[in-house]
Parts: sequence; structure tokens; C-alpha cells
Amino acid sequence: MATSLVLLTPGSVGAATKHASVRMPDLIGHSRVQVYRIMRHDGLYFETRGPGSANDRWAAVAAQLPRPGVVIAWHGEATLTVTTRSPRGPRAVPRLIGLSKASVFAAMRRAQLYFKTVGPGSSNRTWTVALAQSPAAGTRVSWHDEITVRVSTHRPAPARRRDPVKATSVVISGTGYKIGVATWYNYTPGQCATWFLPKGTRITVEDLTTGKRISCVITDRENEGGNHVVDLAETQFAQLAPLAVGVISVKVSW
Repeated sequence: MATSLVLLTPGSVGAATKHASVRMPDLIGHSRVQVYRIMRHDGLYFETRGPGSANDRWAAVAAQLPRPGVVIAWHGEATLTVTTRSPRGPRAVPRLIGLSKASVFAAMRRAQLYFKTVGPGSSNRTWTVALAQSPAAGTRVSWHDEITVRVSTHRPAPARRRDPVKATSVVISGTGYKIGVATWYNYTPGQCATWFLPKGTRITVEDLTTGKRISCVITDRENEGGNHVVDLAETQFAQLAPLAVGVISVKVSW
């Protein structure tokens, strides 16, 4: 694996903070020019590995060590895994549901995407958690596209569950069904997103707390992860539970 070592001399580090420790900046997704500027400003060295590192023709950072936020010594050295792919190419929308405000900002900065917020606390930035997003996580979008994030000033209370099966923290699968949790996002009424069935499949979603049911057609994809089984359009979710609840336990049948 090709490697290169880049030594940077900070141009404007004050005497009072010259030897102070610094936090490792978040460099993932940044271009070569941006990385040089950030590391020079913070008074840090870095080593590159990966495609384009030997001749300094890499285009973006794919991974880094130490991870962002770790406190390291002034003039400390980071190892960056780089790539020759343009940082302006298409990218997958990160999963934001359940993340705090700081985590949403960090995830969108890494993905180099913009976002707007709607819901309680969005107008004055007092929101604390993301409840839903559009497009769904995993959707491929263009560089600097804008994502809509439904937010709230508090986390929704967990849905009440009446038996141990409904309180599962993992996906339960059976013939023609899966049990897990559902959330909602700003999407076309009657349509929904999941990760385990082909587009065009009509599914029935049952709220395991109330027994209410709705049906929708899968037209979008989401990332597999945790106990999440379906993203519903606002209209369908509202037929099962108040939007403010955010997340409910469901059985998806097809």
C-alpha cells in the first residue's frame, strides 16, 4: 500500500496556545485542499495511505485515525486513508433518525449534504433529536443536495407494548412477516420504504399496540439496521399513531 507523509507548519498559531492539545478535526469526505488548510490551521501533521497517496493526487479522505474529536497533542500526527474518487460525486443519505442535533450536523457534514429542519424547535434551533427524514437513509443523491429532517425538542416516549414479543429489540422474522419498529418521513401517501422486499410489493403494517392496520406499496429503499423494518409516509403513520410518537412497534406482512 502506498503511503506518503505530509508535514505542515501552522501559519498563525498564537504563542499562548502553541503547545496546547487540540481535538482531531473531522476530515472524512473533505478534499485534498480542504485537508491541507484544516490541518495547517490546527497545527497537525498527517500521513496518507491509499490510492493517490504516493504522488499526492488523491481527491478525498475516506477514513481517519484518530477519529474526529479525539484530543491529541499539538503537532500530533494523523493517518488518513484517501481515495482518488471525486468528493463531489453521488453519495448515500446517512441515517439520521434518532440522532441528536450534534450528531445530525456531523453526519451531514461528512456526507457533504445540506439539510433543512421542520417541526418543534426547528425555527430557533432548539431541537434535540431527529424523528424522520426525506429521502430515506441509503438513497443516492447528488453532492450538496438538501435533505428534509423532521425534528423535535424531546425524544418521543416509547410505544406501550402489551406482551414480551412486541418489546423485542431485534427484528423477528417468520413466513411472510417481520416484527420490528416503524417510523415516518415526508413521502408520497400510500408509499413506503423497507430494506428486505422488492419495490412494488404491497405490505400490511399492523401497530402491535393498538391493532390498527394500514397498507402501502414499497417504492423506496432504506438501510438495514437494528430493529427497524419500515419507513411510512406521514399519512399512513398518522393512521396508526400520532406523528409526535415518532417510532412504533409493528408487524409487516406481505
